[in-house]
Amino acid sequence: MDGMVTVNSTTIGDATSTLAMTESPGYRFEDPTQRLILAIITCITASIGIPGNILVMVAVSFSKKLQTKTNAFVVNLACSDLSTCLVLPFQVVALLNDEWPLADILCTIVAVIVWVGLGSSVVNLALIAFNRFYLITRSRTRYDRLYSRRNLALMLATAWLIPLILVTVPPLCGLGGIGYSERYKICSSDSEHPLSDVYAFLSSVLVEVPCLIIIVTCYVKIYRFIRAKNKDLFGDNPMQNTSADGKQSSSQSAAFKRQVKVTKNMFLVVCSYIVCIMPFAIACLIPPSYPAIPWVSVFLIANCCVNPIIYGLKHPQFREVFRHIMSCKLTLIPEPTKFLQSLTSNSTASTGTS
Repeated sequence: MDGMVTVNSTTIGDATSTLAMTESPGYRFEDPTQRLILAIITCITASIGIPGNILVMVAVSFSKKLQTKTNAFVVNLACSDLSTCLVLPFQVVALLNDEWPLADILCTIVAVIVWVGLGSSVVNLALIAFNRFYLITRSRTRYDRLYSRRNLALMLATAWLIPLILVTVPPLCGLGGIGYSERYKICSSDSEHPLSDVYAFLSSVLVEVPCLIIIVTCYVKIYRFIRAKNKDLFGDNPMQNTSADGKQSSSQSAAFKRQVKVTKNMFLVVCSYIVCIMPFAIACLIPPSYPAIPWVSVFLIANCCVNPIIYGLKHPQFREVFRHIMSCKLTLIPEPTKFLQSLTSNSTASTGTS
């Protein structure tokens, strides 16, 4: 009998241990107040991100001046952020209900769109950083050769293909699942799956960390290149190295203004990336940090409405086109495309007819 009791106790203990490892931890995001706060923040993000990203795409489609190779990545970034923002209302529905009230397949689709959109956004940020680095530090001939139409199309497609593979392939191989998360009450990775933490790592950290390295490296190299270039042109103390006619002093001032502007933009890009992305990546690396996941996810989602500001409003040419679009003065947009010309001509014709 004693032996039998011992065996039973051991069996029960092993079963409990196995259950603890295969089931999700006890944490559940049940607090209705916290979920309401996150739902409100998500609504605000969508309300800013949807028109903001659409504005970026419309601006590029209206002005030839904005149709550059660099801005192709900006438009691709806006598309990825817009796709995420468009399904955020479904995440609000999930947060405001204890159970997913709609079809399960819809939640799975929402989760895939969110994860692919966020991943594509990060990859586009890295591609933009490398594009600017190559444009500044290499000759125009080498730049045009690398960024041919074919290569540019492949890069833009890769920005979607990489996150799509990392989001869809692991669940198909049994490494996690995607759908409604009972733990966090949103459409995301299936927290009930025994390999949910592995899946979160594969689908997020493997994209975010390498992209962070690329972004930081590229902008640091840009800064060092500009500083070295100015040093070669103006010497160790350019502020005191002036010519008789004063032209060199003027060029020095302009060069330093450009350097300061590039440095500020680099600082904004890197800091916004770290603030928005890295907290979530770090939380995924630390499984016990489940209560922090909903809140760091807010920063992750917020990146979808921050990017149009950084890559749009900080650019003077974008700002000019934005201003004319928002004031409905489309005829004042510089270098209008044929598409815009057809719109304005049709509008003028209809006004004359009426």
